[in-house]
Amino acid sequence: MNKSVSLFIVLFVVLLGISGCSLQNNENSLSNVTPIVRAANPSPTWYVDARVIRHNQLPPYDYYGAKDPTIVYYNGKYHVFYTGANQSGGWQMLYTSATTIEGLATAPRIFMSKISESYFCAPEVFYFEPKGLWYLIYQDGTYGAAYATTTNIADPNSWSGPKSFGISGNMGWDYYVICDDTYCYMYNTPDDGSGNIYVRRTTLANFPTGWSTPSVAISGTFEATAVYKSLADGKYYLIVEDLKDNRYYELWTSSSAGGPWTQVAEKWAWYGNLVYNADKWTTSVSHGEIIRAGINQKLEINDINRVDFLIQGTTSLSGTYQQIPWDLGVIHNYSASSVTSSAVSSSRSSVVSSLSSSRSSSISSVSSSRSSAVSSAISSVASSVSSVQYTEITLPFTKDGAGDLYWKSNKFSTTQNDYSRYVNSWNVDILDINGTSYANKWVAEFQIPAASDGYWYIHYKGSYAWSHVEIK
Repeated sequence: MNKSVSLFIVLFVVLLGISGCSLQNNENSLSNVTPIVRAANPSPTWYVDARVIRHNQLPPYDYYGAKDPTIVYYNGKYHVFYTGANQSGGWQMLYTSATTIEGLATAPRIFMSKISESYFCAPEVFYFEPKGLWYLIYQDGTYGAAYATTTNIADPNSWSGPKSFGISGNMGWDYYVICDDTYCYMYNTPDDGSGNIYVRRTTLANFPTGWSTPSVAISGTFEATAVYKSLADGKYYLIVEDLKDNRYYELWTSSSAGGPWTQVAEKWAWYGNLVYNADKWTTSVSHGEIIRAGINQKLEINDINRVDFLIQGTTSLSGTYQQIPWDLGVIHNYSASSVTSSAVSSSRSSVVSSLSSSRSSSISSVSSSRSSAVSSAISSVASSVSSVQYTEITLPFTKDGAGDLYWKSNKFSTTQNDYSRYVNSWNVDILDINGTSYANKWVAEFQIPAASDGYWYIHYKGSYAWSHVEIK
């Protein structure tokens, strides 16, 4: 047996045996924490990181500006779709991806030629679970409000569109969709200069068609509405851009994805509460999207008081509107000292999750390089530890809440590129499957190797009522 395999088994046994070292003390202290759900902070300090996507990196498409981003973290990468302000006028869509936020700065830019129009922009992307498809929502010159679909978000040439939602009345721009367990809601800014934001809805079963007549959701604002569900308090939060004092974001809240909405703050994110970790590249907080906890149509975030917000920014709003030099970068409403740059991919989760991830990083680094022999060793070790009893579960399976539990299943999908079967979790301390950590991330089941006996052995630990794992 080689040294790396031996080391992995030793570490695995130590964790299962729960030794009396300081690691045990740290785990106990985490499990004894009583979570405090804080009200949304109406005026947080926002820490501004360096730009990650700049304009004029794929001319002529983004010659003047890079703006209107939508972002998801899926299959080990951040996928970003955004608007480019074309050198010849108008707006068109681009795509980029990288394994880290910082890596987006040097990642290739790709023009979305497969769904190209002279005007198509302001995207939103999510995975619609009921149909097993990725949806890209955007405004265009053909239908006004359009969508495209694919089964492979990583392939910009795989999208099929534009397709029509079949809506009319109070049309305009910045179409944004969120769904709950029953309905999907679409928000947009009309082109009548009223300052209203409109909302319409359809059933989850009828999406993407069957929309109701639009009604006013909120008034006296501007554009770039986005809505999220916060797992920390179960509330919905609507963010919307206004321009009464430079460009800034308001914050609203509701118990429903469709409203009614109550304002939390007129200036939730604005130049007056920006602190710069890098160069002062923006004095505006304009059209952006919060990095979500998952990828699906529910648009869930962990905590409204701890978000990474990918925005468009600039220091100059003067001149021709289409030629404003917008760039993209992340701002966050929590101290940069609490999360290292290498942990940005897990910043969607709580402090507990971040601490848990660092605790198990040495095991993850060993497991990432092991061979199939190690998978067999994991199974052997797990079965030889009499103190661990794995309960067989039936898929699909969901667990919410605190607990330190062990499950097993031999029903994971092994079909290549089957992204309809997956494991997703958030706000968990531990989610180990056959010895590898998948805590607070989305992964397709076929990407997780089975143990030698054909089972997947799962160790779940959550400290919060909103700790969650789902295995589809």
